[in-house]
Amino acid sequence: MNIFKKFIFLFKRSPVILITGEGRFCAMEAVSEVLKFDSAKRKVLIFESALSEFKELKKFNFLLRKSELPILIVTHIGDIPADKDFFAGDRRETLQIRKLAKVLPDRAFLILNFDDETVRELENDSLAHSLTYGFQERANFRASDINLNLTGTNFKMNYEGNIVPFWLKNLFGKEQIYSALAGICLGVAKNMNLVEISQALGSYKSLPGKMRLIKGIKNSSVLDDSENATLLSMIEGLKILGKIEAEGKKIAVLGDILGIGKYTIEAHEMIGERVVRVSDLLFAVGSRARFIAQGVKNKGMLEQKIFQFNDVEEAKKVLQKEIKKGDLILIDGSKEMKMGEIVKEIKA
Repeated sequence: MNIFKKFIFLFKRSPVILITGEGRFCAMEAVSEVLKFDSAKRKVLIFESALSEFKELKKFNFLLRKSELPILIVTHIGDIPADKDFFAGDRRETLQIRKLAKVLPDRAFLILNFDDETVRELENDSLAHSLTYGFQERANFRASDINLNLTGTNFKMNYEGNIVPFWLKNLFGKEQIYSALAGICLGVAKNMNLVEISQALGSYKSLPGKMRLIKGIKNSSVLDDSENATLLSMIEGLKILGKIEAEGKKIAVLGDILGIGKYTIEAHEMIGERVVRVSDLLFAVGSRARFIAQGVKNKGMLEQKIFQFNDVEEAKKVLQKEIKKGDLILIDGSKEMKMGEIVKEIKA
């Protein structure tokens, strides 16, 4: 910030919202939707950052300390497990965040993902008002009673004895619920009521490739999780595929998961074993994904239901022919596999 911009900011002292952590991109979308419904109509400065550079840390240190209403939102640091409501990230990833939390004034709000133990601990380093969200009982804003169908995700939000239903249209997965909860916390910090916040999140669309349901060719449905994949996120994607009822077949289109290391073969075979429980067909894309195919073979899936390809160009042409009316197709894989090209090919 140059001197002139600093002077303008000090004069207006606009509210400042900084979102960090691994879930910051989706949370940014949810928070932005909530702010559209804020009746205060005052200009708000909103940022997302990994806080990886010193100059960014210095800038946000200034903005948060001098703002009339500073709000720091810390999303998850660790990978989100599909089957547990508690996890922890690497504490080294929170060193810069911790520095900011310590300089927050007592008028500030610190909004934290309670389920990530590493993030939850930041509450001890700050004078700010803390608001926590998650699936665990002790979170201030707790999601429960989650139901999935072909229209999206319904859940109940519990806060200080209030229970309010929320609906995420065409969105699925814990990261999307976490993002909505972060938006709810932000709304409460800005004195919005829960009904307003619920209406605002009805317009939340998130980001492409982040567990969004879109219309596919031949009246099919595509569960697009193509933006990226970890072992845990693919497990969750398959779990969601299994839970959503579909008129036709369920098809898992899975690419390589990169970055697993020495357990690559075992991890991909384990994914294959899960595919058998939830899917009628497997499309495996990439050199590592052939171990997913091996996993489904080990569990007894018939050869004619298993399709293997070296790249997405081969896969998308065959997939087009296999899709029928009412089918539900999960597309997932690491960013480098370009699974989004398959989504483009089969979306309506």
